[in-house]
Amino acid sequence: LMEVVFAALDHGIDSVRKGGPLIPFVLEQGEEGRSLSRFAAERLEEGVEQARTHASASGGDLVAVAWDGYLTVDGERSDAVFVEAQERGAPTSLVFAQRYRPGGRLRGFGAVGNPAFAGPGDGVFS
Repeated sequence: LMEVVFAALDHGIDSVRKGGPLIPFVLEQGEEGRSLSRFAAERLEEGVEQARTHASASGGDLVAVAWDGYLTVDGERSDAVFVEAQERGAPTSLVFAQRYRPGGRLRGFGAVGNPAFAGPGDGVFS
C-alpha cells in the first residue's frame, strides 16, 4: 500500500512542480499492474468526487485517490497534495499529505517536510 501512496504523492508533487494544477487522479494497482486515471472538472470538488466514484468501483487490489488542497500545521496553512489509499478488504482507508511551496518569481518550488499521515479516511472502496 505504501508503494502506491508514495507513487501517487510523487506524481502529484511532480504535477504541481511543473506549474500546472493537479488534476484529481486515481492510481490503481492490480494483477495487470498500475493504471492512472485523471478527472478534470470545472471545480476541484467535482473532479475529486468523480475520482472517488471511479475508485469505489475499481477492480484493483490497491487504490489511491489524489488531489490538491490545503493542510494546516501549527496554525500555518500550506498547499499540499493529499492521497487517500486503501487495500481491498481493509476496514478503512489512510490519508497522507505532502506539503509544498509553490514556485514564484522570487523563489522556486519546494516540498515542505516529509509526507505525513493525516489520519483515517472515509474509505475508497464501496
